[in-house]
Amino acid sequence: MNIQKKITQGPGYAIVKIDNLKIFGNLKKKFIEKLNLDVSKNSFDHLRVKMTSMSKSEINNIMIKLLSFSEASEMMLNACKIKIKQLAGKEIFVQRRANTIFNLPGKNQRRQWPHYELMSGISPFTYVLWAPFHDLDDDGGIFYIDQKRSFEIIKKEHSKGLVNGPTILNMNFNEKPIKIRYGEAIIFNPFILHGNVNFVSKKARLACSIRFQSAKKPLMQKNSDFFKYKKIL
Repeated sequence: MNIQKKITQGPGYAIVKIDNLKIFGNLKKKFIEKLNLDVSKNSFDHLRVKMTSMSKSEINNIMIKLLSFSEASEMMLNACKIKIKQLAGKEIFVQRRANTIFNLPGKNQRRQWPHYELMSGISPFTYVLWAPFHDLDDDGGIFYIDQKRSFEIIKKEHSKGLVNGPTILNMNFNEKPIKIRYGEAIIFNPFILHGNVNFVSKKARLACSIRFQSAKKPLMQKNSDFFKYKKIL
């Protein structure tokens, strides 16, 4: 599969295999250790179930703990460095702190509204790498709007002087979330509209993501507080 062509000229995103599943497995293990939760049977699925019954204060404590999870970015990079090098070369800017994400099932839970990465000052040369810590075999994943349709919506919005405004937020997206397996990741460009819906499950959804781009391209609004320079060996 030509990843570059699919992400730049095709639908704007691609499902890929993680290059080093052992490193990604260690990242998942570190994630569990960082949360420091009492999980019987040492089961990751049990952890996902446990998180669905947590109080808001417990959830906030988890978010605070994850702020110090600085090694996640380096581990994500090393787990997928072949794909990253194919897209951005050996010298890159990579997100200094990876996003470790969890979404809970049910209404009124944390929901990612439809958006595109450019809205937050991300360079048009940046890619996003997103990988779940488990299989996504229900409707708890993320949906993606193909590049052609995303461009049409963004242009319509920009003609009104808006960036991720009511035009997008009020749209009725009926897209089905993509289902992928543990050991796979999704890479997409910053123009792709994406988000997640409320979902029904007995388990939380847990994932990790980073953003990266060639060091030869401008960072735009983001700077070294967000990105760090890295040479891939």
